[in-house]
Amino acid sequence: MVCVSTLVSIASARTYETGLQNTEWQLEPSIYGCKLKQPIPYYGHAVFFREAGEDVIFYLETDHNDMKEGLAALAIEAPNWKSAAIATDLGSVPVKDSQYPVRVDSKRTRHMMAELDLGMAPTFTRAAKHDAHQLRVRVSPVDYRQYLNDYLACVSGLLPVNFRQVEQVSLQFDVGQEGLKASNIKQLKDVATYVLNDPKVFGVYIDGHTDNVGSRYHNRRLSEKRAEMSTDELIKLGVDPDMIITRYHGERYPIATNATATGRAANRRVTIRLERAFGDDDDPLARHPVFE
Repeated sequence: MVCVSTLVSIASARTYETGLQNTEWQLEPSIYGCKLKQPIPYYGHAVFFREAGEDVIFYLETDHNDMKEGLAALAIEAPNWKSAAIATDLGSVPVKDSQYPVRVDSKRTRHMMAELDLGMAPTFTRAAKHDAHQLRVRVSPVDYRQYLNDYLACVSGLLPVNFRQVEQVSLQFDVGQEGLKASNIKQLKDVATYVLNDPKVFGVYIDGHTDNVGSRYHNRRLSEKRAEMSTDELIKLGVDPDMIITRYHGERYPIATNATATGRAANRRVTIRLERAFGDDDDPLARHPVFE
């Protein structure tokens, strides 16, 4: 569908928005993230993004940012055909001079989505960078509900975690603990679920460690047992054993002092590290610049 811009100048403001006839929504679904976008002609895109394992955020994307750095006002306004509705102030949001000038926190993003569902229009207002005008970007509620169900279906199919959350995992163990406790198993399930759904993961490194309580021989055997149990659990959950390298080190590599109970607790651990192939331009897990 080809969009034609509605560019309105009111009281020295340039407003970028669509109207009743030219609003379009685009859904980009995957198990790694759900992106619901509205093209705003002559500006860019308004984007709602829910990454696996994270809450939803909103951001603006443009190839020619004309907003001045600082703070933009965020308000819920009535669209032009619903001018009698009362506007709601949602405070200010930082503006960066970049391709992604505005990012909104999860709480206010959810508020924006609820207002769109009621037919209202989230609007950002900020001084222009090169002249004395105010620049306004408005998200249209037209057809939002039609796409909301598809977006929610995408969200329901997201993985429970993203790669960053399982790339390096540490299972903690109590004093003398030899079996896996519920929290350990939950972490291992998350790791296995991710590995089984991302074909670019090619290696799983498991390393067992202990504190320095007891003999070195005992600690090495204890770290071995914990590491092997973690390995066996991942294999039981479906991870290919050929992908796994298991090692155990006893007390040799502490990450905290063994002079305190807190430090010893940190040292009683099994670490899991994933290796994943990156590099493709279309890699869905490439870190989005909006997060930088």
